[in-house]
Amino acid sequence: MRLFASILAAVAFLLPPSADVQTQLVVRVEMSEFTFRPATIHLTTGRPVRLVLVNRGQIAHQFETAYLRELAMRIVGSAIYMEATGLELIRLDPGGTARLEFLPRKKGHFVFFCAIEGHREAGMQGALEVR
Repeated sequence: MRLFASILAAVAFLLPPSADVQTQLVVRVEMSEFTFRPATIHLTTGRPVRLVLVNRGQIAHQFETAYLRELAMRIVGSAIYMEATGLELIRLDPGGTARLEFLPRKKGHFVFFCAIEGHREAGMQGALEVR
């Protein structure tokens, strides 16, 4: 199963174990042909985040953003649990689900998209707005 195509890993600066789960922002991101819902995700620096990625489409989709390439995170799926620094992309087959847990540290506007050929060009992209 090609749940995760590529993950860059070097364990360091993981989320603090004392992070209060009640303050964690949970955002469900659905992928389908050729869209992300929601297309804009609003985050706050210093507030733990759980992105729940769900592929509701009929074909594979990916979630990629430069913002996650340097952050420590937990990656949880049906076939994987990993604590790592840096995520290149996550690829989900139809019906696949994965959770990314991380602590935003940098403010700004960051694009995310599906890097499968033709998907981004068809409009499959969105933005992380971190304040």
